[in-house]
Amino acid sequence: MAQKEALNMQLMEIRKALEELEKTKEKEVYRLSGPILIKSTKAEVKSMLKDKEELINMKIKTLEKGEKKMKGKIEELRDKLTKNDSDAG
Repeated sequence: MAQKEALNMQLMEIRKALEELEKTKEKEVYRLSGPILIKSTKAEVKSMLKDKEELINMKIKTLEKGEKKMKGKIEELRDKLTKNDSDAG
């Protein structure tokens, strides 16, 4: 759950960066790489951000599938326990 939240935060940051990138008329921008800023073209940075956004979306979908599967297993176990309780009582 915390991992999904962290990914959603990253996704929001990327979307905000893409939004800001669209607003600028500059052809060259700076991107952060570790502790330094690197001059890049607007198109390059936009492409990198789109790729990151796609990757994060895939990770979120994978986590959601795992959550759904886990919830299904929990429901299955709950049903078994309830059945066992009613059989014993």
